Amino acid sequence: MPLYEYKCKDCGKVTEFRSSMDNKAEMAGSLICEDCGSRSFSQVFGGIALTQGSSGGNDLPPDTGGGCCPGGMCNL
Repeated sequence: MPLYEYKCKDCGKVTEFRSSMDNKAEMAGSLICEDCGSRSFSQVFGGIALTQGSSGGNDLPPDTGGGCCPGGMCNL
């Protein structure tokens, strides 16, 4: 089940919840900020996590250093 993150537009607190894609809009519409009580949120789009499947195979290329530069040779 996907993990969704929403940021309170009033105080900035990020709230997470898991929901099926079918119930996402309903869940997001019922959010209330635990810190300030606001109902005004915007969705936060973060990175994705890659996990190894149960087959034990690894479909990812060998150590590329991750991030934006192949081989980890980035000067950023």
